[in-house]
Amino acid sequence: MAGQKAYYATIKDVAKLAGTSTATVSYVLNGSTDRVMSPQLRQRVLDAARELHYTKSAVASSLRAKQRGLVSILIPQFSNIYFTRVCESVEDVVFANDFMPMICDTREDPERERRLLENAIAQRVDGVILGPTNAGWENTALLRKMNIPYVVIGREIAPRRDGEQNDSYFAGDDSYQAGFLAGQCLAQNGHRRIGVVEWNGRVSSAVERDLGFYDAVREQVKLGGGMEVESSSDLSMEEGYRMTKELLRRAKPTALFFGYHRHAQGGVRYLADAGYSIPDDISVIMVGTPVWANLSSPQYHRVYQHEEWVGTTAGRILVAQIRGETSPLLREKRHVCPCTLLEGTSVKDLTK
Repeated sequence: MAGQKAYYATIKDVAKLAGTSTATVSYVLNGSTDRVMSPQLRQRVLDAARELHYTKSAVASSLRAKQRGLVSILIPQFSNIYFTRVCESVEDVVFANDFMPMICDTREDPERERRLLENAIAQRVDGVILGPTNAGWENTALLRKMNIPYVVIGREIAPRRDGEQNDSYFAGDDSYQAGFLAGQCLAQNGHRRIGVVEWNGRVSSAVERDLGFYDAVREQVKLGGGMEVESSSDLSMEEGYRMTKELLRRAKPTALFFGYHRHAQGGVRYLADAGYSIPDDISVIMVGTPVWANLSSPQYHRVYQHEEWVGTTAGRILVAQIRGETSPLLREKRHVCPCTLLEGTSVKDLTK
């Protein structure tokens, strides 16, 4: 009903309708049984609560318990299946432990991230899961000052100044290895002329992924090939399409490496529009495991980052911190999962 404010029945409303005290209502609705009470009175309270659609106030309960039962989950890209899968696994863990997840997208905007974190603190959340922007270290300063438990996922954060100590918990995949596995696959299959479509985001995962790839193909490229790179700060499929088109306009690589699957989806679309046959005309490999890459023909070579493990581990670490448990997960600050190369039919073997 537009223009009408929501009205939530209070414990006083229930007591008035049931013709009893608020203490009695609280006793009944909390399920207590250590007092003598007539069945008729108990039923009257339950009927009144049902008639008024009464629900217990989480705010009032948290004031007594000193916990809100809220966990804030901030991810930088809802459109990135990596973070979507991580988020789903985190949510499963915190919800199973009776915490309510509040999920927000920072959209890679440091200022938006700062404001969302401040809002989470104002809401008195019990803990935070954060896929950080490039200002993640600065934006989490208040969490550290207030001793609010948090776990960083996917991308590591680090102090900017000497003397600052990083005691943040981290759960993520091995970004260097993700790039290295892709590069190693191309090198072992004899590719020397390689095109790279990359995101130039200033976050640790992007930097480490590129470094791993370049380390893996360096020696092969030196044997008489070359590497052409097209980079952008835009992670959209449209940008992947544009970058792939631009790269192939000026170079003739035998293989393309996509560091992000959304760029890969746009790039593959361009290859189809331009009449390329994969892998006969050009090979393709990517980091990430979008559903389309496994169901299409050809089936694409891709690097699996074990997002479910990352999310589950991050959730368990946060819950253990909030509850003050002596979990083995709290003994180490960094929790890193190895990546896995899933081979398809999109990389041609040039050694034969």
